[in-house]
Amino acid sequence: MRSSALYSLIEKTKLLFPSLTIRVKVLRSVYKSLPSIHRKLLPPVLLAVVVLLMLPATNDTANSQAGTSARKSITLTVAPTQNVANKAGLEHNQTNNTSPPVKIKLLDPEYIDGEWRAHVIRKGDSVYRIFRQYDIPSAILHDLIALRPQYITQVRPGQIMSFYIATTGELIQLRITDVDNEPVLFSLREDGSYIYH
Repeated sequence: MRSSALYSLIEKTKLLFPSLTIRVKVLRSVYKSLPSIHRKLLPPVLLAVVVLLMLPATNDTANSQAGTSARKSITLTVAPTQNVANKAGLEHNQTNNTSPPVKIKLLDPEYIDGEWRAHVIRKGDSVYRIFRQYDIPSAILHDLIALRPQYITQVRPGQIMSFYIATTGELIQLRITDVDNEPVLFSLREDGSYIYH
């Protein structure tokens, strides 16, 4: 009796939900195409996943989740900064009776062991490749571009890029010369930043 009642229930379900029966047939064919070990392991794994999803969260996990989402306040103290290159800021600082900014010294190639290396820019040269050829990190190239992008990114064939590279590998000076214009000079300062002059 039971099997006939179950069978009639299945048949009625097939009539009511035809798309469901198609999906069941697809799932059944995929299940049968699996290797036998996978077919044996799939039901217990699915049962374990369902049981784990139905278990309530313990207080420890709820407290740890609540602790991570809570906001934490951090005190931040900001000290006023002084920009040496900003003359308007310098005048403003003098009116507020604050001390004038400290000048950062330039590193002079005459007092640093190293050598000058020159590169004549040819058609098709890229500044990135030139810097890489002389083992100058791309971070320095980005610093120089940030100072004066037009002098670095718009180099022309015939210009000469002269690098003074210290024995430690640091770029101390970059000089870009042109036949028509005065040379452009970038120098390294004691604090590790570059300046255009």
